[in-house]
Amino acid sequence: MSRVSENSSVHSINYAVGKTKSKVEDLQMKGSTLKRVSKPSDDPIGNVELLAIRSQNIDAGQYLRNTNFASTQLSYTENVLEELTDILTKAKELAIGQASSIYSPEIRDGVSKEIHQLRNQALSLANKRMGNRYIFSGQKVLTRPFDQEGKYSGDTNKIQIEINKDVFIPINVNGSELFYGSAKKPLTKEDLQLAPAPSLDRNLASVTEEADHDASIFDELYALENALLTDSPEVIQSLLEKLDTSIDRVVSYRTKIGALTNTVANAESNIEKTKLLNEAHKSKIEDADVAELFASLQKEQNVLKATYQASSNLMNTNLMDFLR
Repeated sequence: MSRVSENSSVHSINYAVGKTKSKVEDLQMKGSTLKRVSKPSDDPIGNVELLAIRSQNIDAGQYLRNTNFASTQLSYTENVLEELTDILTKAKELAIGQASSIYSPEIRDGVSKEIHQLRNQALSLANKRMGNRYIFSGQKVLTRPFDQEGKYSGDTNKIQIEINKDVFIPINVNGSELFYGSAKKPLTKEDLQLAPAPSLDRNLASVTEEADHDASIFDELYALENALLTDSPEVIQSLLEKLDTSIDRVVSYRTKIGALTNTVANAESNIEKTKLLNEAHKSKIEDADVAELFASLQKEQNVLKATYQASSNLMNTNLMDFLR
């Protein structure tokens, strides 16, 4: 007849109680969080998928911040282009009205003052900022793009922003392309042989016409102002086509901005949908079955109670029990 030593019984009891308590604690932890997977060993394969989903959600959060910034920049730019369109349309209306020879020099002198204000407004719009960033200076966002003469100081680079994985869009319009219609070096006042205001050069309009490929919106408004001051209806008529071209260019950029805004909105919508799908998949992997969880917890608690009772009976012995 073999005997089991007292130490062996104690170790067996400790092991049984410890194992059962560990299961109960694990189930209690899962019950408090309602998560089936709380550590990698709970589901190694599922844990890999969870890490991938979390990584995607982190990326999605950054993409959403990017789309928000892009949307704000594009909306701000579109508003500026709308105001610029209104300015050019107003200038064209005034030019059409003054293109005939029925108006006196005094009337044209008054209209020239309005054109001068429109040119100043256009310059103000060209130097608009969003925060401390100039929106028409290319990538040189901290550099004022235009001086008072309309000379461009920015660059022609695009600011690209990632709105989804490997999807980049430009969110800026550089002032050279918008206000000059090209990326060429703009004309300076010396190129146009201009004298400081109010002594305007009477040949400005003709010089602008010869250098049409380099003339800017500011040059056209300046030429219109000069033609009004010099009472030159023929020059005013010649500027109508240039104003039309500038208006068409601005409208074209507004269309591009609108298309980019739609792209950003679609990207944001797709990111939100992807996040919802990821959350649903994550829930299937990570969340616990509440009914099954608490049934298992009740079972293990009963096992632990039974283990305590059995241990109590086993250890409640004395020397006479061993002598029998």
